[in-house]
Amino acid sequence: MKNTLIFKACLFLALFYSSTAGADTFIALAPSMSKIGTPSASTRPLLADFRLGYEIPHHQLELAIMTSIEDDQLNQLTIDIPSVASVFYRYIANPKSDVKFHLIVGASQIEVESSYPGIADSSDQFDGFSYGIGLEEAFRSIPDLKIKFDWISLYDGDQITISTISLGLRYEF
Repeated sequence: MKNTLIFKACLFLALFYSSTAGADTFIALAPSMSKIGTPSASTRPLLADFRLGYEIPHHQLELAIMTSIEDDQLNQLTIDIPSVASVFYRYIANPKSDVKFHLIVGASQIEVESSYPGIADSSDQFDGFSYGIGLEEAFRSIPDLKIKFDWISLYDGDQITISTISLGLRYEF
């Protein structure tokens, strides 16, 4: 409930701020390799990463929705991430450079499903603080189209960590 309220508040602020400040809007798409790590093993489900956001000089605010493309197996245990919902703030550390470096902070809600033959399927939800880094470079021939790379730790708990690496495209309107 608390995270839903945070997501709605951030989305409202983004919409309000963009309409008053004339922020640029953007959309981003990328395949994302996730890693669910535990002390004894890790799995790597594949996700589709879709983002909507607003940019003002040095700052970006984005809503990220990720969904499963392919689950992963560890022995006979099948692990999947059917959905991730996140709100990220990105600070652009070097806006004058051709390759822009981003510091990323935010909040994420991750749903993880697991199944094992002969045992009932289980589903867990992880909510928490997210952080990461990103790189981005514009195409010279199409300056509104950018190639982007992100590494984001979506959840960092005592016994489990969930992170993603993505390489994709971002387009400014």
